Amino acid sequence: MRKVFFLSLILIIFSNISSAHYFSESYSNWNIVNNKISATFTILKLEATRVLQIDSFQELGKEEKLSEGEVFLAYFKPRISVLNSGNKCSIDTQPTLVAGKKEYHTIEFSYLCDASNSIKIINNVLFDIAQSHVHLSRIKKDNQIFEKALFYNDQTVLLEKLSESEETNFLSSLSNFIYSGIIHILTGLDHLVFLLGLFILVKNFKQLLFVITGFTIGHSITLALVALNIVIPNTLMIEALIGFTILFIAAEYMIKDIGSSNAILSILIAILVFVGLSSLFLEIPISMITIAALILVTVGYFGIIRTIENSGVFRIIVTSLFGLIHGFGFGAFLFNSNFNQSNILSALFGFNIGVEIGQIVFLFILIGLTSFLYKILKSEKYEYLVKTSMILVSGLGFYWFLQRLYF
Repeated sequence: MRKVFFLSLILIIFSNISSAHYFSESYSNWNIVNNKISATFTILKLEATRVLQIDSFQELGKEEKLSEGEVFLAYFKPRISVLNSGNKCSIDTQPTLVAGKKEYHTIEFSYLCDASNSIKIINNVLFDIAQSHVHLSRIKKDNQIFEKALFYNDQTVLLEKLSESEETNFLSSLSNFIYSGIIHILTGLDHLVFLLGLFILVKNFKQLLFVITGFTIGHSITLALVALNIVIPNTLMIEALIGFTILFIAAEYMIKDIGSSNAILSILIAILVFVGLSSLFLEIPISMITIAALILVTVGYFGIIRTIENSGVFRIIVTSLFGLIHGFGFGAFLFNSNFNQSNILSALFGFNIGVEIGQIVFLFILIGLTSFLYKILKSEKYEYLVKTSMILVSGLGFYWFLQRLYF
C-alpha cells in the first residue's frame, strides 16, 4: 500500500513538473527621445501561453476567436505603463504585434510624456502568473544605455536612479546579472533535473566534482560565444537537446543498474531515428545532421564504457559536451535581451557567476537531503527511492526532448 501511495505521489509531481514551462523570462528595449518613449517587448511564444492559465483570457480567446498572440496582447496592455513625475504618460501608439523571430511574440508601442526626466517604467507582465519570472529591460537615453533585471519583488525601473557614474553602473549591472543567473538556474527545471541525474549517476564525490567542473567549463564557453554574438543559438533546438542530455544521463544509470546496455541503447537509438525520420516530413527545429551526430555520440560512448572498467574520463568528456549544449540555453537569455555591448563584462561575468552560485546551492541541497534520507531510511528503501527518482528524471528528459520538438 505504501508503494502504491509513493508511486502515486511521484506521478502527481511528474505531471505538474512536466507540464510546467522550463523557465520564465522576457525582454524589452526602451528608447527615450525628448518626451517620446518607444518600446519593444519580446517573449517566447511558448512562454506567452501561460496567460491561458487564466480562465477569463482562455474564454476571451474562444469567444472572440483570437490567436494565442492576440490573447497575450489583451493580457499585456493593462500591465505595462510609464509615469512622468508620478503622472501617467499618454499612449502614443497602442501595443501591436509585429513580425519578429519565428518562435517569439514581439510587441511594439510608445508613450508621450510631459518631460523626459523622472521617468518610471512599470512592468507587471507575467509576474502575477509566475513569481519566478525574470524580465530584462534595456533603456537608451541621451546616448546612454542601461540594463535592469526585474523580478517579482521589483517590477519598476526608475530612470533617475539609472543615471549613475560608469563605475556605479558597472557594479549595479554586475549585481543584477548575478541575481539573474541565480534565478535562471534555480527556476530552470531542466538544468536542475540534469544536475540531479548527474548526482545520482556519479556516486564518487571526487569524480562528481570533476564531472561538474567539466559541465561548468562547457557551458561557460558557449555562454561566452552566444553573449559575444559569435554564435546565434536555435532556441527551440537547444531546449530540446537539453531534454536529450537528461535522457542520456538516465540511460547510463539504467545500463549500470541492470548490467546490460543492449535494450537501453536500442531504445535510445530508436527515439533518435524516429525524430530523424520525422524531421524529413515535419517542420521541427532539428536537422538530420544533428540527429546523426547524436547517434554517433550515443553509440560511441556506450560502446566505450561497455568495454572498459574506468569510464570516468569519458563521462567527464561527454558531460563537458553536454555543458556546451546547456550553455546555449544560458546564453539565449543574454542574446535575446540585446544587452548593451559596453556592459559585456558585467553581463557575461555576472550571469555566469550567478549560474555557478545557483548550481552549487542546488548540489549542497541534494547532499544534505540525501544524507538525511540515508539516515532515516533502510538501505533498501533508500535505493528504491533513488531508482524511482531516476525513473522520474528519465521520464522528464524523454518528455522535454519530444515536447520541445513537436509542440
